[in-house]
Amino acid sequence: MRPGATIALLAALAAQPAYAEGPDGGAQAGDPDAPRVGASLDRTEAHVGDRLTLTVSAIARGAQSATVQLPGKIDLGKFELLDSSTTDRDLGDGNRSRRFVLQIAAYETGELELPPIRLEYRSAKGERRTVETTAIPVTIRSMVGEDPAAEIQPLKAQRQVMVEDRRLFVAAQWAGAGAAVLALLLLGRAILRRRAARPRLVIAVASRPPGEVALERLAELRRRGDFGADGYRPFFFAVSEILRAYLGARFGFDSLELTTTELEAELGRISDPLLNSFRGQIREFLLLSDLVKFAKAPSSDAEARAALDEAEAIVWGTQAVMAVARDGRQGEKSAGPATATATATGTATGTATATGTATATGTATATKTATKTATETEAGTGTSSDSRGTG
Repeated sequence: MRPGATIALLAALAAQPAYAEGPDGGAQAGDPDAPRVGASLDRTEAHVGDRLTLTVSAIARGAQSATVQLPGKIDLGKFELLDSSTTDRDLGDGNRSRRFVLQIAAYETGELELPPIRLEYRSAKGERRTVETTAIPVTIRSMVGEDPAAEIQPLKAQRQVMVEDRRLFVAAQWAGAGAAVLALLLLGRAILRRRAARPRLVIAVASRPPGEVALERLAELRRRGDFGADGYRPFFFAVSEILRAYLGARFGFDSLELTTTELEAELGRISDPLLNSFRGQIREFLLLSDLVKFAKAPSSDAEARAALDEAEAIVWGTQAVMAVARDGRQGEKSAGPATATATATGTATGTATATGTATATGTATATKTATKTATETEAGTGTSSDSRGTG
């Protein structure tokens, strides 16, 4: 054989993984059914921390291979177990192979030995027995070389580098920003002080009483006529909105966005002697309006005029009585249980003097009679009483 071929054959044999079989193929003396076991390592030279693959195989007859197990704690000597897995394979001649694949690593250098791997199995008689492989030598090398004369090298000298000192520039930037913010604050303060010192122009807006506004809108609605347009629904929407707006302005709450039930609940929280006597009329008026607005109930011009009369009566009966203070200014008062009386005198081509009295639990009287039952004397003097309210 040529020398070159001999060298190639020896190198191939050295590259093969190490394999170790148990004594006598792994069979114990006196137990012909003992499985044949062996162990192999993917390489016998490695560095510290390298992952090595250890494969332990056991071949047994039939179902006996299923009884072959690794012990609960595996003795690996100076090696550590990283991971493990198990596979089974049918060899086709009545034998089955069970293979245990162990991932191991060593963290010490030198010539180490992987100790025999012990396997447990159950004999044909059901006895628990063991069988083991032989040891495998392994060489673990250091990652930093193996020079015995190697020494720790000294630190390299520091290099001098020119670096721009920007601390002064950054400090100037921050100082400028702070000065700008302070200037803006002082300017804003000066502007606010000047505005506060400036005399304010107050425009006095004369506010009209809500009852006056409501009666004016009801009179305009009556003047326009044409109540029956679109089945009387627009008319009842308008007259209901006028009364709702009046009640909200008169008693101080937002009434236009409330349902009829919510409006009644809001009025129920208000204690007013004039309102108390009209609660039933207000409820009936709102329910009648809702029937026409939402249920499209039939109506007529007579019912429309009656609704206007009813709304005017509610306004007249619940609006505040105008009173004149001692300093001559006008103000509003809520009429109480007492009776207020006003007398109006005019020419009549003839002259009639009317005294109107309206009683509502408390009684309110105004200078104009909406509905009156009058008895006039020949001299031109008449007395009228208004059960709804007068204006």
